[in-house]
Amino acid sequence: MKLLIQDLGVTVINAATREVLRELTIDLGQDYRATGNPKGRAR
Repeated sequence: MKLLIQDLGVTVINAATREVLRELTIDLGQDYRATGNPKGRAR
């Protein structure tokens, strides 16, 4: 997997097939740090 980063744009690419997996834009107003809470539905 490769990440191509330019300014606030991020593209995730499969290195073997060169398929674009995701294209993202970083939002500077967003807090991306983990909360420590488990992901998924509550049991």
